[in-house]
Amino acid sequence: MKRISILLALTLSLSLLSACGGNEPAASTGNPSSESSADSQQVPDGSAEQTAGIGADFLSPEYDYTTNELKLTDLSTGEVTATYAFDAAQTPLLTDKTSQGAIVMLSSQTAADVQDTGGVTVISGDSSAETLYYWLFDQSLNLVNTYELTDETLVNGLWGSVFAAAPDGKTLVYAEGPSLYQYTFETQELTEITPAMSETVYFEAVGYSGSGDYLAFFGSLDGQENTTAYGSIDLSSNTAAVFTADGFSGSMLSVNGEYAAVSDTILPASMGGAKQTGSVLFLDLAQQQGKAISVESGDESGIAAVSADGQYIVTCAGGDSPSGTLRAYQVSDGTKVADETYTMDANCKPYEIWVIGHSAYAALGTDDGYALSQAVDLP
Repeated sequence: MKRISILLALTLSLSLLSACGGNEPAASTGNPSSESSADSQQVPDGSAEQTAGIGADFLSPEYDYTTNELKLTDLSTGEVTATYAFDAAQTPLLTDKTSQGAIVMLSSQTAADVQDTGGVTVISGDSSAETLYYWLFDQSLNLVNTYELTDETLVNGLWGSVFAAAPDGKTLVYAEGPSLYQYTFETQELTEITPAMSETVYFEAVGYSGSGDYLAFFGSLDGQENTTAYGSIDLSSNTAAVFTADGFSGSMLSVNGEYAAVSDTILPASMGGAKQTGSVLFLDLAQQQGKAISVESGDESGIAAVSADGQYIVTCAGGDSPSGTLRAYQVSDGTKVADETYTMDANCKPYEIWVIGHSAYAALGTDDGYALSQAVDLP
């Protein structure tokens, strides 16, 4: 299951805001090298993740800025199952767990300035670093390989870009404005992805499908405010399909298998708040089809995910409170098929939805870390 909630748009000031008041996913390095680690291992494929039990589905990598450790947490229990200590603090650009179970990190070898301001963690770093490091782990947080990135074109491109790792963790795609690039670590090959597109899209998020054959994306169009362009790119045929949604401002891309969902931006109360009703965007990446799906309230359009079979869109409405609501809609006709409220012991804020099999969960940020809501069953 591919989850993409950490495609970070890094400005030159590299100021990141944590919606949950905790640490954003991050990375740090010890003694990076462009050569393979001495104790290299094979990155597991999808079947390996399944044999590890359903607990593997709830593993989330998080970087601890105070200890310079990457921690693998089981959100279903709240327990840290593995840690990896680094020799020096880093400024992270990306930390993710891919659909094949690989854990990847991209960082610069400069310490970040982390400040907690009124419950919001502000992370600042120096974007002038000339070298970046990419770390590849297996699903148990055993180091597979590290790569030192020194190519000026590549490093400059990654700063200020949006990017995503391939399912096996061995390739990275990133976007600079309307341009897309793919970098293969083992061959050190950087190529531009140039499909014919009906619109010039300024990419704001990208992500690989579970097979790695397609890219999902959304972004903006030059001169068209309050309109989101979204679509699919077939990497083998170098073709693309682009769709547009008026009155929609994409905020987050979530990919699950060969399908994707795009969430809307919810304005703060001081700027008018959420709309009375809302919508989310759905993509069938293989068929290169897209559509907007209406949802019951504007509050829930800010977080959305799709089931691996592409049949259901799941949304979540919940502020900084002990409870929230998970709803599911049938993609084919927009019919609401599930509507359940979850209740936790303390205030929490949803930041992502995980759809595993026929169950959906809200990933929640709390004062004590991260947790999962109760499951909502899909038909």
